[in-house]
Amino acid sequence: MAQMATRIAEVIYDAARQRFVGGVEFFTPGLPGPMRVGVEFQAPPWTEHRALVLGLVRQAQAAVLRPDRAAGG
Repeated sequence: MAQMATRIAEVIYDAARQRFVGGVEFFTPGLPGPMRVGVEFQAPPWTEHRALVLGLVRQAQAAVLRPDRAAGG
């Protein structure tokens, strides 16, 4: 089974749109570099760290697995 690492590369809160916008990087053997995925996650600014990370990673995974549905949220 291949190992994979994940890193939240950046994240900001867009107060006007009430959502977090960020970049999630996936590292896996066989890729020459990290695969970076831009994501948006709708949540209030007081969202706990663990829930924020989980939400961003799940959005990134959905974008990779189903690119046609990721934009719609």
